[in-house]
Amino acid sequence: MLGGLAPGDVTTSRILAFDLATRRTTTVGSLHEAVHDASGALLNGRAIVFGGGAAQEVSDVQAWSAGTSQVVGSLPTGRSDSASAVVNGTAYVVGGFDGSGLTRDILATRDGQSFRVVGRLPLGVRYPAVAAAGGFVWVIGGQLATTVSTSAGAQTDDIQRFDPRTGRTSVVAHLPNSLGHAMAFSLAGQLFVAGGRHLTTASARIWRIDARTGRASGAGRLPFAYSDAATVVVGATVMLIGGETSGPLAPIRTIVQLTLR
Repeated sequence: MLGGLAPGDVTTSRILAFDLATRRTTTVGSLHEAVHDASGALLNGRAIVFGGGAAQEVSDVQAWSAGTSQVVGSLPTGRSDSASAVVNGTAYVVGGFDGSGLTRDILATRDGQSFRVVGRLPLGVRYPAVAAAGGFVWVIGGQLATTVSTSAGAQTDDIQRFDPRTGRTSVVAHLPNSLGHAMAFSLAGQLFVAGGRHLTTASARIWRIDARTGRASGAGRLPFAYSDAATVVVGATVMLIGGETSGPLAPIRTIVQLTLR
């Protein structure tokens, strides 16, 4: 877990490791630059952090490996509130906020150093739920506010699907209600969206998204309602790490493990 918001709404540079065997968390390093609301990916054995927020939107791309963190590249513009997914060794950075507007460009990189624009979202969003499934990148829901705070802004229920083979993105379906700040993940070829916030209220719902049609159906509930967790898939389980119950001033330390049954 690299960076993020610590208690008191403070941006942190800490890098934490969670041991799956002992269930213990330890500090293993720090980012070169403290950021929150960044997206990230694992590329070529290195953890890559794309942009993020600090005093303003950050364009720096940071890499961490073997205890060392450094700036290795730069996004075309500062971008926070984005999300990313990896398809066949390429990371796609989608959505986000540049300080004044929503960024629609979809960026692709294989090393975190060079980026190219490979598509555009029909609807620009920030804090979307994003995951790869069926060879596509799915961009689900998101916030539409163009102010620093999203607490009073609009949301969308759009389910957008990006095809890396053609560069095309289309709205293929809709959630039952608008949703932002949610967590998406793929397990056993199935796509899920968990938690998030509908307007200003945190959700505990888990939705299954059909990876062919985009249709959403109920798939269970989280132990409690929350949003903005980091998501890591390990084998047949997913770890939801940290998050918020009612905004940046209410962070949580919980790690939730979900298993597909």
